[in-house]
Amino acid sequence: SLSLTLQLLFDLFTKMRGFGRTGVLALLSKSCGAFVPSHRPLHQTLPLHQTTVTSSDAAALNVTDESIDSFDVPPLATPKQNYASYSSVEIADAQANAEAISRTMFDAFAMNALFVNVEERPDPTPCTISSDSLTSSLPIDLPRGCLLRIGPNGASTEEGFLDGDGMVHAITLPDNDQGSDIMYSATYVDTKGRTLERWAANGKTFAGTLGAAPEGLPMLGNLLRNGLTFGTLEVQKDTCNTALAVSGSRILALMEQTPPSEIKIDKMGRMRTVESFSRLDGAVPSAPINGGCFGAHGRTDPVTGERVHVSYQSTSRPFVRVDTFSDDWKLKSSVGVDVPCPVMVHDLALTPNYTVILDFPLTIRPLKMFLSNKFPVEYEPQNGARIGLTPRGRNKDETQWFDVESGVVLHAANAYEREDGMVVMHAFKSIPGGDSSYILDYTPAFLYEWVLDPATGKTVAERCMNPDVMVEFPICEVSGQKAPTVYGLTATSIGGPLVQFKTPQSAILLDGVVKFALEDDAVQGLLGGDVVSRFDLPSGWHSVSEPTVLTKTGGKGHYVLLIATFVPPADEYNKGDHVTVANDGESVRSQLLILDGDCISNGPVTSVDLPHHVNYGLHSEFIDWDILE
Repeated sequence: SLSLTLQLLFDLFTKMRGFGRTGVLALLSKSCGAFVPSHRPLHQTLPLHQTTVTSSDAAALNVTDESIDSFDVPPLATPKQNYASYSSVEIADAQANAEAISRTMFDAFAMNALFVNVEERPDPTPCTISSDSLTSSLPIDLPRGCLLRIGPNGASTEEGFLDGDGMVHAITLPDNDQGSDIMYSATYVDTKGRTLERWAANGKTFAGTLGAAPEGLPMLGNLLRNGLTFGTLEVQKDTCNTALAVSGSRILALMEQTPPSEIKIDKMGRMRTVESFSRLDGAVPSAPINGGCFGAHGRTDPVTGERVHVSYQSTSRPFVRVDTFSDDWKLKSSVGVDVPCPVMVHDLALTPNYTVILDFPLTIRPLKMFLSNKFPVEYEPQNGARIGLTPRGRNKDETQWFDVESGVVLHAANAYEREDGMVVMHAFKSIPGGDSSYILDYTPAFLYEWVLDPATGKTVAERCMNPDVMVEFPICEVSGQKAPTVYGLTATSIGGPLVQFKTPQSAILLDGVVKFALEDDAVQGLLGGDVVSRFDLPSGWHSVSEPTVLTKTGGKGHYVLLIATFVPPADEYNKGDHVTVANDGESVRSQLLILDGDCISNGPVTSVDLPHHVNYGLHSEFIDWDILE
C-alpha cells in the first residue's frame, strides 16, 4: 500500500507540472474521488448553495495553492499523449473520467447566477480599459468593429432557457482615428413575436415550448394557446436567439426553426431591427407552425464569398435544404437533400467542392407529442449516423453519404480537401447516455476527426483526437481550407440543478480557451489532438461567449476575443440567493478579454471592463467597422 501511495504521489506531481492550477485541482479530484460515477443522477447533484471545493483533497496531499502557483514551468501546458494509439475502450474510459472529474468540481451557485436574465440596455454606455490590463489601450493591429454576442433572455422559470427572446450584447471597438470610447449595449431583437405581444397590450406573452421536455403534450398545449391568444397560425415564436450571420453588409439574427430577423448596428454600438420574419426575398419558404426554417449556422467561402446555410424541417420531404447566397443574401441556388428521418442539423462544414451535412441521430418526430406524450426531439442511436458530401454548384441532390459512428455533432470546426481527394472534417462530438438525456442533462463533447473518401464512398478513419479535454464552440483561423489548429472553450464542470428554468436541468461552466493541433508537427513536437496552448480563467470567472478569432491587421497572427463574467463565491456573500447577487449591480461583473492567438496561455493582452454584466448566451459574431452604420 505504501509503495502504491508513493507511486501515486509521484505520478500526481509529474502530471501537475504540466496542468497548471485548474488542472491540478482536477487531478486531485480524480485521485481522491476516483469512485464518482460518470453519470450522476440529477437528484444527486449538489444543493444550489454548495460549491464543490478540492482544498481538503489538496491538504490531504500537502499541496497548497502557493506551491501549485510557484511551479517553475509554464503553468498551462498539457502533457502530450499519443491519442491515435488509444483503443476505443481507452477513449471511452478517458472521456468518462474527464466527465467524472468535472462533476465533482461543479459550482451550482455560479451557474445559476450566470443564467439570471439581464435588463435591456439599448443606449450605448462607455467601457474602460481594466486597471489590471497589460496595456492601456486596444492593440494597434486589432481589427476594429463590433463584437456581438447573442443569446436567449427573459424566459420565465416555467420555460426553457432557449425559449428566451434573442438579446444582442454589442461591444464596439472604435477605429483608431475616431478617438471615441469603447461602447457597450444590450438590445432585444424586435421579432414578429415581440411585436404581436405589444399589439395585444394585455401583458400576455408567447408561451415557451422547450420547458415541456421530456413531455410532449404541454408543448402542444402551449402552441395551441399561442395561436388562440395572438390570432396567428405561426404559433412558434420567432425568438431569433441562437446565432448571427453576415453576408455583404446585411446582418441576420437566427433561430433555426423560424424565419430570421435583419438587424443593423451603428458605430456607437446602437442596434435596431430592420425587418423581422424575413423571407430573404423568397429564400425562406413558408411553413405551418413556425412560419419556415433557416439554419442557425452557415459558412462563407473565403474565395468566392458565397454564403451557405443548411436548414431542416420535419413536416415533409426533403427534410434538409442547402441554400447558397451571393452578397447581401441574394439566393443563388436551393437544393433539397433527403435523409431517412427528420434530424436536427445545427451546423455544417464547407470545402471548395462540397457542403458537408451532419446527419446525426438527434431526431425530430412530432407525432410523439400526440401518441406517447414525449418531447419530439430525442437521441436515437439506432437511427444511425452519416456525413453527407453535397456537391456545390448543382441544382439537384447528388449527396454522397458516409456511415459513421453514432453520437451528436452540433458544431463543426472545419473541413478541407486533401491533395489525394480525401475530405477531412473536424468537429466537437458528444455521445448522450439516453434518449432524452441530451435535452435535460448536459453531455460533454470532445474533438473528433473524420476522413472520407469520395472515390470509394467509404469512411477511411474516424477518431477522438483528445478524450481528456471537454470542449464547446469550435472555431478555426480559416474555413474550407486546411487549418493547423482549432480553438474551443474548455468545459471544466458539469452539474445542476438549474433552477432558473425548467430545462435544461443541468449545465456547464466554461472556464477557459484551448487551442488544439489538428495535425502532427514534427518541428514543434506536436501530434494531432495535442493542446498547443491553453488559457484558464481565474477563479470565479466564466466564459459567456464563444471565442472569436480575428486576423491581425498586418495579416500575420490572430487575436482571440472572449467575454468573461465573474461570480463571487456563495459562501462570501450574505446578500441572499443567486438572483439577488446577480441583480445587485456590483457583485457580478464582466470583461472583454483580448488574447494573442500565438500564445493564449500568456493571458489577455488587453482587458476591458464592461459597465454591466453579460449573462450566459450562445454564439458570437464580429462585424467589421465598414459595415457599421
